[in-house]
Amino acid sequence: TLNPGPDYGVYDPVESVNRRSYAISEALDRGVLRPLAVGYRKVMPTFAEDAVESFFTNLRSTESALSGFLQGAPGRGFRDIGRFLVNSTLGIVGIMAPADDYESFATIESEDVGQVFGAWGIGEGPYLVLPFLGPSNLRDLAGLFGDRAINPIKEPFSMIDDWEWEWQLATSGADYISRSPQIIERYKQLKGSSIDPYSSLKNGYTQYRRGAVAE
Repeated sequence: TLNPGPDYGVYDPVESVNRRSYAISEALDRGVLRPLAVGYRKVMPTFAEDAVESFFTNLRSTESALSGFLQGAPGRGFRDIGRFLVNSTLGIVGIMAPADDYESFATIESEDVGQVFGAWGIGEGPYLVLPFLGPSNLRDLAGLFGDRAINPIKEPFSMIDDWEWEWQLATSGADYISRSPQIIERYKQLKGSSIDPYSSLKNGYTQYRRGAVAE
C-alpha cells in the first residue's frame, strides 16, 4: 500500500462525507476560484489590488487584536489596535498601510478566535472540509463565527447602520476574491504532491493550525 504521508493523529470520523466535500471543493477551485483569481489579477491594476487587500487586512486587525488580548498577550493586542488606528486614519480607511513604517507596529502573523480557543485548551474536534472554505475542524469553524462577530463591518455587530444584505454579500465577496490568490497558494502547499491529496491536506492543515496555536 502506498503511504500518503505522516499521520498526525487527526480525528476524522466523517471521512466519507469529508472526501465528498473535498471533491466538491476541488471542482469549485478549478472551475470558480482559480478563474476568479486569474481574472481579478488581469483586470485590477496593481495599485488597486494592493489597496483592496490592505483595506480588508486592516479590518482583520480588530480580530487579531481581540484574539491577542484573549490569549493573555496584551502586547500583540495593543500592537494590532495601533495598526488599525494608524491605517484607518493616516491610511485613509485602510487602503494604505502607513503603520508598516513604524517598528512598534511591525506586522506579524495575525491571530484568530480559533487560535484563542486552542490556547484555552479547547480540543480541535472532528476534522471538517467545507466547500469554498476548505479544510477546518469544529473548533476553527466556531472560531470563524467569532471572527465575524469581531469584524466591524460584518453582522451581527456591524458598525454600519442599515447594512443591506446586498452590500454585506458584495463586501464578503470582494474580501474573498482579493484573498483568492493567497488562498490558492496555501491550498496547493498544504496538498503538496501526495498520491492521496485528501490525507495530505488534512495532515498539512492540522500541522499548520497546531503550530499557530503553539506560538
